[in-house]
Amino acid sequence: MKDTILWLQLKPRKKPDGFCLYSSIKDVNQWVDRISKFNITDQEAHYFSLLVEVNRLDLPVKERIAFLEALHEPVMILIEHLAKKYLGSGLPLAEDKSKYVHKVNSFWSEMATAYKIIIDDLSENRFLTSFMNQKDLACALYHVLFYLTGQLYSNYTLYSACTENVWRDIHQLFHFSSKRKLSSKTIKGKVSQQQTIEALYKKILLFSLANPYHLSAHEMKQVWLLLDNYSSFADVVLDSEKVLKKDYPFIIMAYSDQAPLIHSLKKPDIHVPDINFPSVSSSIWGLATKKLIKKVSKTNKFTDISNSLLKCLLRSWSGESLRAESRSEMIEPVVVALGVSCISQFLSQIDIKPKILRLDTKKSHKLKVTSSIYSLFQAYLIDESKSGFRVKLSQHAEKPITPNIGEVIAIKHIDNGIHIGYLRWMRENPEGEVEFGIEHLSTMAEPVQLTRDSDTLSQSQHDTEKLDILDSFVFPGGEEFNFKPILFTHTFVEKFYNMRNDTLVLNHKTGSINIKLVQKVNEVLGCSLYLFEKVVDG
Repeated sequence: MKDTILWLQLKPRKKPDGFCLYSSIKDVNQWVDRISKFNITDQEAHYFSLLVEVNRLDLPVKERIAFLEALHEPVMILIEHLAKKYLGSGLPLAEDKSKYVHKVNSFWSEMATAYKIIIDDLSENRFLTSFMNQKDLACALYHVLFYLTGQLYSNYTLYSACTENVWRDIHQLFHFSSKRKLSSKTIKGKVSQQQTIEALYKKILLFSLANPYHLSAHEMKQVWLLLDNYSSFADVVLDSEKVLKKDYPFIIMAYSDQAPLIHSLKKPDIHVPDINFPSVSSSIWGLATKKLIKKVSKTNKFTDISNSLLKCLLRSWSGESLRAESRSEMIEPVVVALGVSCISQFLSQIDIKPKILRLDTKKSHKLKVTSSIYSLFQAYLIDESKSGFRVKLSQHAEKPITPNIGEVIAIKHIDNGIHIGYLRWMRENPEGEVEFGIEHLSTMAEPVQLTRDSDTLSQSQHDTEKLDILDSFVFPGGEEFNFKPILFTHTFVEKFYNMRNDTLVLNHKTGSINIKLVQKVNEVLGCSLYLFEKVVDG
């Protein structure tokens, strides 16, 4: 294994032997044709297992290229089929859909690794070797970028964090192809569609700068397809001195696992004369979008794209934000509560006029507050839409905050309005501040306590079981649930109670009722959402 020029992190490879499945396949194309007639689950298992095996073998470059060309089309069909299992589903994804995301990412990653091996085999410094294999090397570089950008696009459409080290590999492969003068060569093949490495690289750069976490899935698809025609009007410059002195709007840190950064916000304390340019010449480059903005503005619109989306793209590609232009004085202070236990206690401290539950079947009583400490954080609401919020954590937060994508968050406005939502994305902005994207779950939520119906418990169960469960709240479901109330609580309800047989007591500050859990509608990081109904006596 060479891997002397690029940091490809490849594992050692071994010669094939009689125990390898690959060595028993005489004709890959015939094998692919036979497997394509299997059901989709069997196809997935056969293609993936063989792909993993081939990536561990030491094969001639031409033989590996022929294998990958035969495998590309069925793998892309398989990725599209698997993606349909979760695309368009509500976020965050339930466990049964999340497994398909893992499978899709695995295919993207293994196909990229397969072409990295070719690059590794062809990237020796010998002039003759490099010259003779220039075409294969350029194709392999393009294909790695193709599969890595496909993986990033998949991450963005799910509003999830970018897969680790993918950005790093994309940057270093482009840098390598530029140094070998291969980035501007048109690559022709089954995957390339007569495109250059540079064009594909600029496409993913511009897409990441289009602020995709704030776009709908449909808008992302529109932008992604249209960038094929417009990415050529952006310029990538590898001259660090030129980039820093001329203040390019975006900078790229080679060998870093980061998307492009807004230059003006990255390091405001940089003094150009103090920088040793030779030492950074291969680690910083810039992206200029002036020609792109001029071209888009001149044509006045993208095809089949709304004016509001177009304005959003132009602001993003110029390094400006809507908040900076027109809402700089509207950064409202808010309080953020994390976790179901925290939120339910947080809600219980606030005087909310009941809008969902008015229970008068039993005597009213006050909810008990458990002894666990809930976490509240000072934050700032910096942007909002009908579907959610963008908030920034205060730099003066006393406790570190490490929530996960999909976690439930409550936001309390300065006017005491309460909103519950999912954390869709989380990132550190160029100023080192943590920002969150929160999707609305409900603007109306109320804390409830669950207890098990005492009539169904034995005396020993009374003594040993903890009955009070404050870590729950209720909110009205959407149209798909006929606006019926939904209970949000820990999954231990399933573990310790027979959910469809036993009766639970739902306690609200206005009273209590006996309920049964009817249907589980989602699961988020150890918590579940249930539809429930009132137990009719007798």
